[in-house]
Amino acid sequence: MSIQIQNVSRAFGSFQAVKDISIDIESGELIALLGPSGSGKTTLLRILAGLEGLDEGAILFDGHNITNVSPKERGVGFVFQHYALFRHMTVFDNVAYGLKVRPRKTRPSKEEIKKKVTELLALVKLDNFTDRYPSQLSGGQRQRVALARALAVEPKVLLLDEPFGALDAKVRKELRRWLRQLHNEFHVTSIFVTHDQEEALDVANRIIVMNNGQIEQVGTPEEVYEHPASPFVYDFLGNVNLFKGRLHKGKLTQGHFEIDVPTYLDSYDEAVGYVRPHDIHIEKEQQSKDTVAAKIVHIHLVGPIVQIELKREDNVDEYLEAEITKEHYKELDIKNGDTVYIRPKQLKVFIPEDFSI
Repeated sequence: MSIQIQNVSRAFGSFQAVKDISIDIESGELIALLGPSGSGKTTLLRILAGLEGLDEGAILFDGHNITNVSPKERGVGFVFQHYALFRHMTVFDNVAYGLKVRPRKTRPSKEEIKKKVTELLALVKLDNFTDRYPSQLSGGQRQRVALARALAVEPKVLLLDEPFGALDAKVRKELRRWLRQLHNEFHVTSIFVTHDQEEALDVANRIIVMNNGQIEQVGTPEEVYEHPASPFVYDFLGNVNLFKGRLHKGKLTQGHFEIDVPTYLDSYDEAVGYVRPHDIHIEKEQQSKDTVAAKIVHIHLVGPIVQIELKREDNVDEYLEAEITKEHYKELDIKNGDTVYIRPKQLKVFIPEDFSI
């Protein structure tokens, strides 16, 4: 089921929750709506489900305008963050509910319902929990019941609102892997809302990054992480170091620090270079002008990657973060309090007009 979102806007009083959003979603895609709280992602999801109206625009499923179609006639499965299971019903009855309440003409027989529910519970690895109640399940198990219930009615579109937000980190990771596998088996067009960057990067085929009710960028996880279209996307998707300075004839300068940025030949009195911690190179001796002195203030040694926090020594009140392999760390032979020289290996520069998008 393909989805076309055409110039959709929605306001609540003076607050513009969604502003003129347009995006095409291909059939079978697994899409993440990613953004901070208040960015409009849940409002957009609820508009797709028919649980929220819109002020302008249209929603099309497979080319058919369903803007004014009721939620139950859209063929949408919706999974809420806090499960929304019926507490007085067993696991089996929760999953079977959507099938049992269908009109008599389209309602499956009891035998068909039993077969369908049994298959789904086996798929979500809960076939031994059919007679239990939600209160007898863990959070991860309840979320799997909610997903099985949504899939039982064979939805054309599956919508998930922060599906793993109420779970602890380890369970979230397990369910992310499980959701990918589930999507690969069902091939149902799926859209999930999250504010967790790692979750979106790990699960989705494409990510829609939202901010202030608008789309900042759309792309594969690799595209949005490696090639951010705006300062917001760069800052939102993981840790980042900032190098503020003046841009002139392909060079970003800040005090004695100078680095080549050949993509910008014009001059700007203000510019900001963005670089990820893993793109910070550390050396013990200064070898060129494109390095800056920094004192090591903290070293985190747990795991294969060493995280190093540094304080610049050029009268700039800025801290930097670097990530290097444990092998490189041992080669450098550095410790807390040492002065080293750091150089950005990949620097993305934004000029003032980029911040007004």
